[in-house]
Amino acid sequence: MEKESTSSAAAEITFGEISDVILTALKPPRLLYRILVTVLGLGGIAALWLWVYQVRMGMWVTGLSIPVGWATYITNFVFWVGIGHAGTLVSAILHLVRSRWRTAVARSAEAMTVFAVMTAGLFPLVHLGRVWVCYYIFPYPSERQLWPNFISPLVWDVCAISTYLTVSTIFWYIGLIPDLAAARDRWTQTEGPDHPRSRFYRRLALGWSGSGNQWRHYGRGYLFFAALATPLVISVHSVVSWDFAMAQLPGWHSTIFPPYFVAGAIHSGLAMVLTLLIPMRRLLGLERVIAKEHFDAVAQTMIVTALIVGYAYAVEPFISWYCGDLHERQFAFWRATGGIAPLFWALPTLNTLVPLVFLYRPARRSLVCLFGVSLLVNVGMWLERMVIIAGSLAHDFLPHNWFHYCPTWVEIGITLGSFSFFLFWFFGFTKLAPTVSISDVKEDRTEGSRRYFELETNAAPTAEIGGTGLRVVGVFGHSERLLDALRKARAAAFERLETYSPVRLREAEQIMGRGPSPVRFWTLTGAVCGVTAGFGLALYAALVNSLIVGAKHPVSIIPYCIVGFEGTILLGSLANLMAILHYARLGGRSKLASAYDQRFSRDKYGLVIACGEREIESARSLLESAGSEEVHVVRS
Repeated sequence: MEKESTSSAAAEITFGEISDVILTALKPPRLLYRILVTVLGLGGIAALWLWVYQVRMGMWVTGLSIPVGWATYITNFVFWVGIGHAGTLVSAILHLVRSRWRTAVARSAEAMTVFAVMTAGLFPLVHLGRVWVCYYIFPYPSERQLWPNFISPLVWDVCAISTYLTVSTIFWYIGLIPDLAAARDRWTQTEGPDHPRSRFYRRLALGWSGSGNQWRHYGRGYLFFAALATPLVISVHSVVSWDFAMAQLPGWHSTIFPPYFVAGAIHSGLAMVLTLLIPMRRLLGLERVIAKEHFDAVAQTMIVTALIVGYAYAVEPFISWYCGDLHERQFAFWRATGGIAPLFWALPTLNTLVPLVFLYRPARRSLVCLFGVSLLVNVGMWLERMVIIAGSLAHDFLPHNWFHYCPTWVEIGITLGSFSFFLFWFFGFTKLAPTVSISDVKEDRTEGSRRYFELETNAAPTAEIGGTGLRVVGVFGHSERLLDALRKARAAAFERLETYSPVRLREAEQIMGRGPSPVRFWTLTGAVCGVTAGFGLALYAALVNSLIVGAKHPVSIIPYCIVGFEGTILLGSLANLMAILHYARLGGRSKLASAYDQRFSRDKYGLVIACGEREIESARSLLESAGSEEVHVVRS
């Protein structure tokens, strides 16, 4: 077993205990949990009924009118897209910068991202009165030659959100595979291979065994996913902000919107991470793997995002005054003194001043304070979207158009139903998959910052074990003993070797002479195909009818960069996924090697030597001399 001292006594935990704590949370739910999930499910069904009612009766049941054509539904859309940004921040960006506190919160944040974007994607459909014509926005071959206008920010939304949902889902699932294998092995040992849970996890784990070959390709592919997702998280909410900034409306037409929206999205997303993880940590008994230090780190990050948002609040009225535009000036004055003023002044209070309480360390260590501040920030960020969207539309250029918007019971009900829908999926996730990354927590405990250095090797690569024959398997309780045995095996001229481990061992890859994974070539090829397809689709759609829209030439290369960028990320990610599955030998029907031991996913390490009959004794002696706890001979 491996341990590493940390700043918290609760962090002193072995590999086996990490698996036990996280997987025990997946035990059958109690009655209270079942009741809660049932209530959330009924809330989602009620929202569905309200939407059907709205479709049948018409949009007059909402508070929408002229000029306020966008309001609560688009507010919800922007809010939920923003909530999803924290997952990518924690998973991708912090993975690239090697932040160690992400390991305990990344998995739940990733799940939150997927479910939040799923929820956000529903609201453009809810907002669309005639939902049955939604397919007009998609680029499909039509005999009427009707193609979407790729100069429109609304089309950019479709490209960005669909790409974000696809990439986030793949990124989340790929990160789950080693942990699903650990759950598979645990349920197989305790309940048997035919238990429904065992079969469920066996199919989702895709034959993961934790072999050195799999970790090598998986680690490189996961790094590329993080690299692709990082610019995506910045682009998505920038694209959403351009829905407003590209218009000429006072209060919308501002170049500060992209960074303002991205910072606000991360701010609200981090608040939702605290809102979800604080009760989840207590209810699932995860105190030993999710320490207060992790919440402290989230709170410190929120201080930064709060200050950025506060800067945007200060700059907005200054720009309105400095630009000299009378409409902008009168709108800024009305927003601060008119009927919407209470909501407007609530924004800097809830989103900037309240989070600054985290400047005090006791506040960052108090779960009650963390939870309360996260709720207030969530409320404040939702109100911010409402003030931006409905407030600007309600007070446009013409005084006789000014209107006071108020949401109806239908809009309020569907909004509350969206929270039920989101929480229903999240609570279901907590009982179906590990809510904390087992492999990441183990790797963080054992290697710390050492895992971030690339190792160079001049050793000749070992041959992969394949086909049939004899296998001598050594089981080790410590990675150093495995590495020692691997060095001795190489010195003894054993060339067909394989390792098994619960975490990636870069030292083993160095000893075995394994260089960088070829996954990178697939990813590059997919990205090149994506940018070509994106620009090609936009150019073709523009030249079909050569329409002049908004006094722009039919072919406008700059707006097409959005489509090309989203295509780059989408196809690059899909190609990266295919490469991982191919090189790591993963798939729905992949079978585990006969030398695999179910303890390898928990807290044991394995070294497999493929040899002939005459070499069995020498291989056995080698493994025993290196400190192997058990030695087995298997035939495959």
